[in-house]
Amino acid sequence: MATRPRVVVVGAGFAGLAAARELSKTHAYEVTVVDPKDYFCYVPAAPVNFVEGESASGETLAFDYALLATGSVYASGVKPPADVLLTRTQRLKQFADIRAKIDKAASVLIVGGGPVGVEVAAEILHRFPAKKVRLVCAHSTLLDRMDPQAKEFAAKWLHQNGVEVVTGMRISDWGGLTDGNPAAATLTTTKGEKISADLVFKCVGVRPATALYAASLQGPGQLSRSGAIAVEPTLQVVGWQNVFAVGDCNTVKEEKTAALAGVAARVAAQNIVLLDAGKELQRYPECVMQMGSNVQAGTAPARFKAFFGWVFVRMVAGSGFWSWVYRQMVKQWLGMLVKDVRKNGKAAGAAAAQTANGAAAAPA
Repeated sequence: MATRPRVVVVGAGFAGLAAARELSKTHAYEVTVVDPKDYFCYVPAAPVNFVEGESASGETLAFDYALLATGSVYASGVKPPADVLLTRTQRLKQFADIRAKIDKAASVLIVGGGPVGVEVAAEILHRFPAKKVRLVCAHSTLLDRMDPQAKEFAAKWLHQNGVEVVTGMRISDWGGLTDGNPAAATLTTTKGEKISADLVFKCVGVRPATALYAASLQGPGQLSRSGAIAVEPTLQVVGWQNVFAVGDCNTVKEEKTAALAGVAARVAAQNIVLLDAGKELQRYPECVMQMGSNVQAGTAPARFKAFFGWVFVRMVAGSGFWSWVYRQMVKQWLGMLVKDVRKNGKAAGAAAAQTANGAAAAPA
């Protein structure tokens, strides 16, 4: 019996597990997932949680293909440390300890106006409406990379719920505050102002979690200044044909979210299969197509997008026939989008009704 190609996936987050599932579909590969945790961490829910293991023997894992999906680390402690072995019990205790600190604190200071900082502030106010919460950020607006409507909504909600938001403020001295450990601290701004709170959350400083293997990435241009892994459009690590990197740990210019990491992981997994078969690899994100909440990745979406662009060029050139084809394609796409919006709206309404009924039925 022929030996199956060995694929090592480093990281069991959204991207790593998505890649492992994709590769396991064919049963043609021997897939090994390596992660320092013995549990799956659903990072988007980590602020709510506030209020298989690494081989310690030094074992070497041989592989034919590898996929790096180690994600990123946050100074806030929203994600577990990438270089520390934490069991599920230990991680839950960390959440419980932070919750106890929030409960006792008379004042909370959150530094960072990105998605993490905004969500931490919102979750604290949702559970402790009377808590004094202040949020400061270096940018002129909250959520600086997001849509203007999202910025406006976040600022309005926080203001209405009593959060003091201060923009354009940078911290020069953290007063001994360490990453991942919210505590009482007195900070100093670049203007020399002192700001203190019973509990300070450091929601800044997201960085790629590549420190554990950065020493192996010493080839020309393999590692960026921030520590991110440089990849080709095929998601292959620069200089290495059989190693791929996806998600927060690579240099792809995109919003680093769990959803996009999962899509990229599927593309990388498919490219491993294509590489193993000696076929042409897909380019990311050209091979990804989204219609509403439905995201497809692969050769078919890539070909459709190329055809759509080809038709558009001929429409602009004045072709009556291709103008008609283009309008029909757009009409079809908009119809699918409307159906998707209505479907999601009904699902959200049902979920809201269920939550309301559950709250009404709960004992006082």
